[in-house]
Formats: sequence, C-alpha cells, structure tokens
Amino acid sequence: MARFQNFEEVFSALYVDFDNIYTRLYEQDINLARTFGSNPQRWMRWIEGHALRMMYGDGVRRRILKRCCYLNPIRYHEFRPYFIRTAFQVVDCPPLTNYGKTSADIHLVMDCMDALAHPTRFDEIIILSGDADFTPLLLRIQEHARRSLVLSVGYTSPAYAAACSWRIREDWFISQALEEARDEPERDERDTRPEARADERRPRATVVVPPTADTATPTPRVTLPAHKRTHIIEAIRQLAAESATAVPLPSVAQVLQQDHEATQDWFGAGSLRTLLGTLDITPLVFDPAGRGYIVDPQRHARPESDGPRGDFRLNHPELYEFALKVHRLTDLPLLSPEQYTAVLGIFAEETVGHGLSRAVTARNIEDRCEDEGLTLDSVDITFILDALVRGGAAPSTDPPPNAGRLAEALAADAVELCKLSQLDIGPREQNLLKQWFQAGNAA
Repeated sequence: MARFQNFEEVFSALYVDFDNIYTRLYEQDINLARTFGSNPQRWMRWIEGHALRMMYGDGVRRRILKRCCYLNPIRYHEFRPYFIRTAFQVVDCPPLTNYGKTSADIHLVMDCMDALAHPTRFDEIIILSGDADFTPLLLRIQEHARRSLVLSVGYTSPAYAAACSWRIREDWFISQALEEARDEPERDERDTRPEARADERRPRATVVVPPTADTATPTPRVTLPAHKRTHIIEAIRQLAAESATAVPLPSVAQVLQQDHEATQDWFGAGSLRTLLGTLDITPLVFDPAGRGYIVDPQRHARPESDGPRGDFRLNHPELYEFALKVHRLTDLPLLSPEQYTAVLGIFAEETVGHGLSRAVTARNIEDRCEDEGLTLDSVDITFILDALVRGGAAPSTDPPPNAGRLAEALAADAVELCKLSQLDIGPREQNLLKQWFQAGNAA
C-alpha cells in the first residue's frame, strides 16, 4: 500500500463480467438489473468504501485504478455508454458460437494476469462475476500475494467462494448499492466542483422543534456504556474523515452493526436517527434530509432533498426516467419541464437587452434565478447557454429568439449530445426531448 496525504491507499483493479451479473440480477428483479447497468457510478462508490475497515483497519482508502467491463454489445449495447461515462474500459465480447458463448471470460483472465505483472502493484483484484471457472484465477492471485474480492449473484460454488480473499455479500450489494441508488433522488455529481457557489456548500442547519404538551413522546432509554459511546463517536468521525462527500446513514449503520455490535433497537433508542440525537459528534452535523447524512461542514457539500426533482418524478414519471438517462450521459441539467420553461423565459428576456454573452448573460441569469427561487448554479447556466448557441440560437439573431425558439435550439443540441454519448435517438426520444424543454409550447 502507498502513503498519500496521511492515508494508506489500496490500489485496486476492477473487472466486471457484465452478462453474468446482469443476467442473475434480472432473474431476481428487472429493476435491480437495470439499475446495475445504468448507474455504475453509484455502486462503484459503494465498492470503493466496502470492507476497508474490516480488511485493513482505520485510515485506509481504496483507489480503483483500473476498470474493465466485458459485455455482449449485441444484447446489452444500451448500457455501454454508462460504463464509458464512469471511466471503464469497455471490452465488447460478441457471441462466438451458435449457443451465444462470448469471450468475456478469457479476456477477463488475460487482463487479470497482465495486472499481476503491471508496473503498478495492484494490491487487490475485484471481480464481479459468479462464474466458478474463475477459481484457478483466484488461486493464482493468491499465489502472487494479492487479495481478491468477488461479487457473485445467486448460487456460488463453495470452491469459488473459498478461493477469494473476501466475498462481497450479495444482499449487502443489492440493499446498499442498488436499492438505495434506485430509491433515492438523483444528486448532481457536479455540486462538488470548484465552480459551485460557496453558499451552496454550506450544510443546512438542523432545526430541532421542541415538543409541545400535545406532541411530546416518551424519551427512549438509551443503554449505552460510556466506553462504547466514545468508540461509536470516534467511528462516525473516522467515517466522515475518510469520505469526500456527506456520509449516508445506511453506511453509518453498516459500520456500527458490524464493528461495534449495535443492537437491533440501537441500544434502546429505537432508531439510528434517535441515537445520533444523544451523541456529541461535533464538529460534524446530522442532516435529516432524505435518508439522512453525517456532514462535515468544512469539507462536505450539502445533501439535496427531493425538492423539484421529486416533483418532476411524481408529475412526469415516463419523462423523468428518460431525462435522468440523458442527464447521466450528457450532463444536461436535470430540471423539470416547468423549470426549463421558467429558465428559458429568463434567457429570452435577457437576450432582448443584451444578446447572448457567455460572461454577462450567465451572471445576470444566475442573479435572476436566485431571485425567483430556481435551483440553478453557474455550472448549469453556462451549460445551457453553450447548448443554446450550439443549437442555433446565435447572439446576432435579430430579432432576439423567444423562449420557444430557445427551447427548440436546446432540443436540437440535446439530440447531438445524445448521439455523441451513443444513446439511440429515434422519433419517440426526440419527442420526449421536446416535451422536456417545452419546445413548441413556450411563448
């Protein structure tokens, strides 16, 4: 392991047998399978933090330096762009026989053997596959004094499970990396960029409303010895220190249950949220938004609640799923149709007096959006502005384009962005894009 910024770093190589994992998840739940295929960045982050304390102790973090995904492009072409977007090397493995057999397994084995001889010493090899044919490979990894982590879904050969250093539990992966990712509102991964507004980075204060005589409930009797209380607080602080983002409560729960023998009733508190209310975790802050987060105000961006995105998903479910897919692959801001109508209306008003100037227009629109309570930062506004120009809303247009023309320009650019991201765009998808931006409907 390498020393880097006061952390011990584990260098890892990740290999995904896509067909194997997707097929077995599909047999359980089609939604789980599609979440696995269309949202790899979510379960990637989960794997980056999985089992570190149990395998290496405190103060260790995992860096996945090599990422390879092997898939059948004929059957699973639609998922290919998501892995490319997540910095995977995607190896196309089309069927080579009449029975649909691909070359994914031999590609994976050769790449693993190359990793064992790589100038960068990989401390871990992570394999997402339940194919017992990889048992000899796991034994070879062990002979090279490297650790192997394996995720298999469904039945697993006892020999295969015994050959790996750590078996990633299927139920944990599904409940913590897939189901949570499917249920929670999609967060904009760009909110941690330096360009994000400073006031957006400050965590919200947690407001505690004192109970009245009518609403007061009995205070739970927490049976937590002083030494265990201290260890739990230290564990929470360590989690926050190791995380670049706010720590969700399910991650806290996992560590406390595994390493600190947390009881089912959370030492009498009834829930982890209630238990946190009895602990002094300063300077950390508990943010109850969504599923709950532990936030370091000095380092972590503010977690987002459902807000307008929740309304978007509720009011336009089919359009939301399509918009979410486009957002993940192209970075188009995930605003609701109503928000786009309002924002493009502001753009149209701004162009009447000033045209479309990248610096002036972006600054003026950001101020207008803030005044009107629209949740856009400078990154989103600049992205929309550039998309409008690429879509044909030129600054020199006379008369200046109205909101409807801007919506059409945005839809035109979105089509090109989708094509560049290898997302199939047919008549139905083009119609959904027009609905999303209200093209042809805005005045």
